[in-house]
Amino acid sequence: MKKIILVICSLFVVGVLASCQQNEEPKKTEMKPTQHTFSKNNTATVASLKIEMLGIKDAEKSIPKHEKLEDKKLVKVDMRMSNMTEYKIPMAASLFKVLDSNGKYQPNYPMLDELGQTIAGNKEIRGVVYFAIPKNSVIEKIVYEDPKRDALHEWTVEK
Repeated sequence: MKKIILVICSLFVVGVLASCQQNEEPKKTEMKPTQHTFSKNNTATVASLKIEMLGIKDAEKSIPKHEKLEDKKLVKVDMRMSNMTEYKIPMAASLFKVLDSNGKYQPNYPMLDELGQTIAGNKEIRGVVYFAIPKNSVIEKIVYEDPKRDALHEWTVEK
């Protein structure tokens, strides 16, 4: 009799343990989109400017302590520009915007060390432009648009 009760109790315990394991939902791993970069030769000549996109990097550590981006992440785009004329050409980060993977255009995010200067004739500069894009997206395109100089160009980010 004791053996039968022991077997029944053992089966009950095994059944309870088995049912507990089946009720656990598998942990969902959040897929973080991977930001791609530019091809090796990604230089364009736009209205007397030779612009080369050098790379896209995470810039979360650059956010000032008092600022919060909520559901966005900060990325920076590094670029090199050459003035192919003898005249000065003003260049500002506000002339750039990005198309994110959600299909929305995002303007630049103002930072102290962003691009903003005049490029002297036949000179080259290097600068960065910051963008705050949604955390679940990546940059698909970078757009340079200067309506005063009638200049427009798009760089597609490779996948």
